[in-house]
Amino acid sequence: MTCFIAHMNKAGYFEEIGVTVTQKNSKALEVAIAKIVGQSGQHCPVIWKETKRWLADPDKKAVLDRELKRKFGEK
Repeated sequence: MTCFIAHMNKAGYFEEIGVTVTQKNSKALEVAIAKIVGQSGQHCPVIWKETKRWLADPDKKAVLDRELKRKFGEK
């Protein structure tokens, strides 16, 4: 798993929003998160820094949650 996906998974974030992380989808999750937080094409530390900002802001977190559920949520 990518650096921040493993951290978010361990912290229970994905379970909280109903997304199961697998070896197959972890890279797609990273790419989707980078796109959502406006950091496409950046390296892991830059994406993670911005993602932490989004997770700390209730309005931005709601957007992140909704987009990830829509794309990766269990149906």
